[in-house]
Amino acid sequence: MIKLYRININTLEDPLQNESLLEQVGPERRKKVIRYLQPDDRKRSLGAGIMIRKILNGNGLSESSLKYSENGKPLADHFHFNISHAGEYVVGVVSDGEVGCDIERNVNAPLEIAEHYFHSTEREYIEAASDPGKAFFTLWTLKESYMKMTGRGMSLPLDSFEIIRKDQGFVLGKSPKRPGFFRTMEFENYIFSVCMESDFSLPPKGFTELL
Repeated sequence: MIKLYRININTLEDPLQNESLLEQVGPERRKKVIRYLQPDDRKRSLGAGIMIRKILNGNGLSESSLKYSENGKPLADHFHFNISHAGEYVVGVVSDGEVGCDIERNVNAPLEIAEHYFHSTEREYIEAASDPGKAFFTLWTLKESYMKMTGRGMSLPLDSFEIIRKDQGFVLGKSPKRPGFFRTMEFENYIFSVCMESDFSLPPKGFTELL
């Protein structure tokens, strides 16, 4: 069981211009939202808070049941979820097993990160690609989804594991950590990846829009 959710932040007003929007999230998230200086950052944070609340409510839970791992991954009893945001979108995934996701907008790829922190096979994949930026962000979202699935986040070094392109898709190569299975998809100019410990399929209908 896996479900995907999405919010386009363009459907939200700036919460500092319409403070009633803050009532859709709890007090801790409100504080986080208003700390951001830029309107889009406020809207992304608000959208993430709305999505988390809707996911919890949809599973019979409230925000009081939410816990965080030592690396900041949100946790809840009885089910697993993960949130990511970039550009105009906040996305989320809910599953019955450990899961991680990441979304990136394919623009201005920082290829120097790959040069310094990716495995040689990953760098070769990017260099051989007709669109190196897309190849970079595909690998980046896959790697980030794995790091989030493990609960380690950025404390797990980028070069401690590798993602390999095979005919059937992307697979986990050398890694001292947990197994990982991947799915990746594109929409508009965004790349979105999901990782779980066991094999899975994305829902055929794709995302459920929450706003």
